[in-house]
Amino acid sequence: MELSRTLNAGRFISRGRGRHTTRVIDSYELILVISGTLEMFEEDREFRLAAGDRLVLRPGCRHGGLAAYCAELSFFWCHFLPRGPESEERLRALAGMAPAARPERFAEDFGRLLAEQRDGGNSVRLDLLGELLLSDAAEEPDAGGDRVPAQLAQKAAELIRLRFEEDISTASLAMELGCHPDYLGRIFRRNFGCSVVAAINQARIRFACKELCGSRKSVKEIAFEAGFNDPAYFRRQFFRQTASTPGEYRRERLAGHINTE
Repeated sequence: MELSRTLNAGRFISRGRGRHTTRVIDSYELILVISGTLEMFEEDREFRLAAGDRLVLRPGCRHGGLAAYCAELSFFWCHFLPRGPESEERLRALAGMAPAARPERFAEDFGRLLAEQRDGGNSVRLDLLGELLLSDAAEEPDAGGDRVPAQLAQKAAELIRLRFEEDISTASLAMELGCHPDYLGRIFRRNFGCSVVAAINQARIRFACKELCGSRKSVKEIAFEAGFNDPAYFRRQFFRQTASTPGEYRRERLAGHINTE
């Protein structure tokens, strides 16, 4: 296996002031939060990491802090460079935020790397220990570790069920639930097999189907009540989910209802 090159690593302990420097670097940076909350951005993406979350920042991308360090914040960090296409692909696949599968072991492995670095370990040993950290970062949480993400996905689904007709989105739900939109999108798809946007549209179309059969409102009026601001987009989504236009759906259901009376 082609190992990535481990450059340097360290542990940050906050004193409750300052924030992460805004910069562009030429290496990948792996961060594991031990305690507190770390708020960062990378280009147009925002991350809010709690204890047990890890983040991999990409080279050539502007990143920095979104807020001042909290007094309880502590995190490990390590910089990597790929040695070829295989290690480049592996590092690129880790980019972004995710919960660590086993954060305690992850932290112990960071400690081993820091001890080796402190003792002047050779580059081969440092690269092997760095590869161990990347393996920790890539590990998926088991069923027990998935409990909290699953609860978060369930909360998002409940908010969609209750407020689908409002102007909601993945970003607005993530903000309300205190997580990053990309993270919410991943765990939602993992738990429900579809995107947040698809779930919102499904809830809206279910409402529209009921209204088409149970009221005399116009299609446009029903579309707006369901949460669609664009009637054309509503019609496309309706056809995608029912294989008929709203008008056809209404006529077929009403005819079926009369025939069974």
